[in-house]
Amino acid sequence: MACGGGARAQLKVWKKKVAQKSTDQQSTNQAWPRVALVFPEHYADAAGVLSRAFVDDPLINALAPEPREPVERARRLAGLFAVVLKLQRGDGQPVFGVFEAGRLIAAAVVEGTMHASAGATVASGLLSLPAMVRAVGWGGVRRSIRLVDTLTRNHPPRPHLYLNILGVEPSFQGRHCGIAILNHLRDLVETRSDLDGVYLETATEANVAYYTRNGYEVIGEFYPLGVRMWRMFQARRDPAVTSH
Repeated sequence: MACGGGARAQLKVWKKKVAQKSTDQQSTNQAWPRVALVFPEHYADAAGVLSRAFVDDPLINALAPEPREPVERARRLAGLFAVVLKLQRGDGQPVFGVFEAGRLIAAAVVEGTMHASAGATVASGLLSLPAMVRAVGWGGVRRSIRLVDTLTRNHPPRPHLYLNILGVEPSFQGRHCGIAILNHLRDLVETRSDLDGVYLETATEANVAYYTRNGYEVIGEFYPLGVRMWRMFQARRDPAVTSH
């Protein structure tokens, strides 16, 4: 049966809406990278990404002030982050990331509510002591122990996911990889009634504005290893608001 003029007009409008929705979805997919679980076979890649992302980070500078030559410094820091990721795997905690054309370009080290104590972290890291010494020296090892203790004692009491480390490959920064990971963690919190939000620290003042724009609030400051750091928390969204 042929459609009448009114029906054809309605069909034309419907097709236009469907086409616009498809275009909007494509734009969204292009703007927001997909976040994936990073498996251990990519941990070496993750260590490399984090080493380059944090090569000038104030807290990492205090932890490992030498060497200063960028290439050698990145190589040493890759050893440090390799130890962090090994401990992360041993604790059963997740690592998330963003891939592009099969290449890891962003990585996030995350912990659930079962945070290991500072003593337990140090004890589990004894097997990695030689690698830590090669990466940051004996002085760096001692500073790492102090740092872990300070960070652990300053977690908020509310149950939360802990975004321990987030780094993006420098040449891929500005492509929304970090925001995609932040949104992924926010969504994870919303699937669990036992969580109040996501907690992180940053030693870079410019990042405070970045995280604030993405729903985080400053809940305090402290000075691990003498470095000013901001403690930030993103509370779970009100279900009544997110349902609209």
